[in-house]
Amino acid sequence: MGLSFHYSGSIANPDLLPELIDEIQDIAKMTKWKYFVFDRQFPENTIGKPDYNQNIYGICFTPPECETIPICFLSNGRMSSISHLKFFGKADNQAEQAYL
Repeated sequence: MGLSFHYSGSIANPDLLPELIDEIQDIAKMTKWKYFVFDRQFPENTIGKPDYNQNIYGICFTPPECETIPICFLSNGRMSSISHLKFFGKADNQAEQAYL
């Protein structure tokens, strides 16, 4: 049986997203972990709004023998993953939207 971490949040300073991505990317390169970079900059005037577009902003990486770890956000700054956006991004049900 494995250990799972579940987390949520939003980005405190959206201007620092490129630096966050660069830092994680440097660690992934140094440790030879697979990684993928999504969009690096949020669109203007989207942070903190209830609406979001269908893009993901941030990076995900995969340490050996681990699930992929997303450090990713929606255009409004809320944390999400590509799979959560795909499954719950267009949900009309409030309970399902909570999973996003």
